[in-house]
Amino acid sequence: MRRYLFSLLALAVTALFISAPVSAAEDPADQPSAPVCLPGVYLDSQNECSVVGPAAYLTNIAYIESQIANQAERFPLLDESFGETEFSYFRVEESANVIFSSYDTAAANTAATGSLYKGYTFAAYTRVVEEGGKKLFQLSDGRWMRGSAASYHATPNRFLGVMPTEQPVRKFGWTLKDTPTLKAPGYYEPRSGNVIPRYTLIEVFDHRKVGLSDWYMIAPDEWVYMTQVALVYPAEAPPEGVENGRWIEINIFEQTLAVYEDNQMIFATLITSGSSRNYTRPGLFKIYEKHESTHMGGDLGTDSAYYLMDVPWTMYFDERRALHAEYWHDHLGYKSSHGCVNMSFPDSDWLFEWAEYGDWVFAWDPSGQTPEDPKLFTQHLDED
Repeated sequence: MRRYLFSLLALAVTALFISAPVSAAEDPADQPSAPVCLPGVYLDSQNECSVVGPAAYLTNIAYIESQIANQAERFPLLDESFGETEFSYFRVEESANVIFSSYDTAAANTAATGSLYKGYTFAAYTRVVEEGGKKLFQLSDGRWMRGSAASYHATPNRFLGVMPTEQPVRKFGWTLKDTPTLKAPGYYEPRSGNVIPRYTLIEVFDHRKVGLSDWYMIAPDEWVYMTQVALVYPAEAPPEGVENGRWIEINIFEQTLAVYEDNQMIFATLITSGSSRNYTRPGLFKIYEKHESTHMGGDLGTDSAYYLMDVPWTMYFDERRALHAEYWHDHLGYKSSHGCVNMSFPDSDWLFEWAEYGDWVFAWDPSGQTPEDPKLFTQHLDED
């Protein structure tokens, strides 16, 4: 009996720190004459008792578990048929960066006509011919490179964003790596024994600050540190200046993107935006140029030069900064671009089909860490 009373007391104390769902419990001040509910689960809002203390705690746990159970219904994945392209890609070996105008000259290794740009260079090809144990690649522009030019083959990221069926009521996002959860917020709390795989969809059911660190509860008694996840913040209103209820929202701090139509979120995903040397600029912009694919390069002729053939589903919105697919890295959820907003192949394909010329793009940093001085945002990208 003593142990039972102690357990009830512990539950009641815990309940003071965990908010019960609106649909499951009401403020006892609104029901001054209602008796206190016995410990149990009360998900029906028409309860004749006051859901407080242990009952509130147990009800809240049941509510969270029910929300987790139907996440796939509320956040269905983008159709995986998006993201198909005619191109394949490889990193160009600098010592073999040689271009030929025809198959015959490439096979004979004679009459080379030049090379692709030197540096961090990727080629796009549409055809591979293998003869005598040697490979020849026909590039997207019709020219040829020998197999020795392929340092390694790039595999485009097939990550799939989600398409919420209704406006989300809380922050949600994805784990950025295999993440052990803790039983309580704080670095030194015991582990729960559960490890959440990378790119798992999660929702934030509670938020605590321990010192200067933010911790999120993603399941009952399971907490993760803020840098282990990338979150989407559902917009409560359109950005200032957007009056048609249609916009793309880029959260630079969290490295996420959300799409709104008729003021309701219809899509959300992970991105890679500009690094601290090449920020993605905060502000409100418009899509002014679209390409099914286009070559990109920057810092050409320098030690930091890069050149990327046929970047798919490219949409420019801020000078030479664009939304586009990426095939040369797997950094979703982390800043590493030259100012553009990189996405997976399926996500970029879907967004390209949805977006129209003149659509709003709102980039913001809720942390305030990204500078806004126009002098810092020079042109980083040069279309070939």
